[in-house]
Amino acid sequence: MVYRNRDGVRRTLIWDDDEPNRVVVQTEQNIEPVLESVARDREIMAHNGVNRLAARVPVSIYERSVHEQWGEDDWKRWLNSAEAEPFRIWKGRL
Repeated sequence: MVYRNRDGVRRTLIWDDDEPNRVVVQTEQNIEPVLESVARDREIMAHNGVNRLAARVPVSIYERSVHEQWGEDDWKRWLNSAEAEPFRIWKGRL
């Protein structure tokens, strides 16, 4: 059952027939607009100040961080990884 489909994010509830009290939420996001905005911001943003926008993170990564209880070091590790490369705006190391 789709219970939310807004702002480019679609959430669907999936029940487990073998365990009726268990529900899984499937999250889908069209990341093309995210990637387009990252490409645009790489070109137009000044990256020489103290505050820099490092990345624009997809919803699935944010939700993974919540479930895995990421701390600051976990975020730094992910943001500096190859997996984060498509979403990075500022290319420096964190």
